[in-house]
Amino acid sequence: MNRIMTVIQFTFMTRFRSKSFRVMSVILILLLSIMIHLPALIDKLSSHEATKIGVFAGKQTELAAKLATFYKNQPNPDIVIIPLRDAGSTAANEALGKQQIADKKIKGYLEFTDAVAAGFPKMVYKSEGTMEFSLKGKLQTALQLIKIDTALQGAGLAPEQKANIQAPVSIETVQISTNDKAASGKTESQMVMSYALVYVMLFMLYMGVIGFGNMVAMEITAEKSSRVMELLITSVSPLKQMFGKIIGICLLALSQIALIIVVGGINLSLSGSSKLISELHLNWSNLQMSLIVYFLIFYLLGFFIYATVFAAVGSLVSRTEEVGQAIMPVTLLIVAAFMIAMSGLNNPNAGFVVTMSFIPFFSPLIMFLRIGMSSPPIWQIWLSIVIQLASIGAMAWLAAKIYRTGVLMYGKRPSWRELRKAMRAYKV
Repeated sequence: MNRIMTVIQFTFMTRFRSKSFRVMSVILILLLSIMIHLPALIDKLSSHEATKIGVFAGKQTELAAKLATFYKNQPNPDIVIIPLRDAGSTAANEALGKQQIADKKIKGYLEFTDAVAAGFPKMVYKSEGTMEFSLKGKLQTALQLIKIDTALQGAGLAPEQKANIQAPVSIETVQISTNDKAASGKTESQMVMSYALVYVMLFMLYMGVIGFGNMVAMEITAEKSSRVMELLITSVSPLKQMFGKIIGICLLALSQIALIIVVGGINLSLSGSSKLISELHLNWSNLQMSLIVYFLIFYLLGFFIYATVFAAVGSLVSRTEEVGQAIMPVTLLIVAAFMIAMSGLNNPNAGFVVTMSFIPFFSPLIMFLRIGMSSPPIWQIWLSIVIQLASIGAMAWLAAKIYRTGVLMYGKRPSWRELRKAMRAYKV
């Protein structure tokens, strides 16, 4: 036991004190801080002036006036309508519009034509560049409301009746569980919080397993290529070496998760990040601690099931340059699991997603997704955990035999036949 603890401590401290880990941690802190404060930074750097849009009303002076009034009545209008005088001809109007744009008095101009489509005049927007999607959407929304108001006014309805018709329909969403009668379900704000947490944590699972799993393989291959393994194997058994390295790097991964949580918490608590929180409609009172616990459980399960495979693969190659190619099939498994999890965010109860949540190499990400975005039966959660634990045991046994065989094989990568023959000679 003392020897495996020595390996764990040595692996953790060596990596923790390494320059590469410190540099990556600093980069991670900077990137996380920038991402959290980016909306506030963009908001400060961007202009808050309303976009000025010119209008050639033509024969539709009433509609143009309604459009201008619509934006004047907004509490913080982001568009200002500038009426442009009729110059007497289409060519003269176009010349006037171009001059106004060149003088930076307007961004573009809107022309009401005599043509009619669906009972409403057709319009043409002209500007120096392409029309922004957000600007087009805002103008379309305003004109659609004016169109409805004009139609309702022609029907002789009272202002209160028109207001009731134009008022948006309110729908409150509540996610319920059909598996637990005592469950009250999640409110819309809780679902928003769950979605944000699941999205972030899936990325952490994905990047953590890939990054630190690759570190396990590199650690073993580096020692093997430097011939240090020949000295280590005389004092520490290969099995203890393998699990010592896996656990040591796992602790390193958990320390980085703790760093991310602390840095993220500090940045989100600052006043500058309030804009990001309000835009995402996040309410910290809706934070579910059970989701954090499940994240840690499935992170550890995912890490160990992949780390054992990475350790086995790392023991088979003799040079660090070959590690990337050797672990590529395992990396593709993680990528596939991540892609399925991302596609299942909007439909976590799809049959394919449910099935994949029980397959060992996919379940760490996909079962966690289902827990966060829906309410799977508790027996399914436990079944997934048991399957993963059994798979970790099986993979650890297999990886230990491969590791015991591969660490002292140098030169070309051993064939499957050579590997099987050598594995039969060792008992784990």
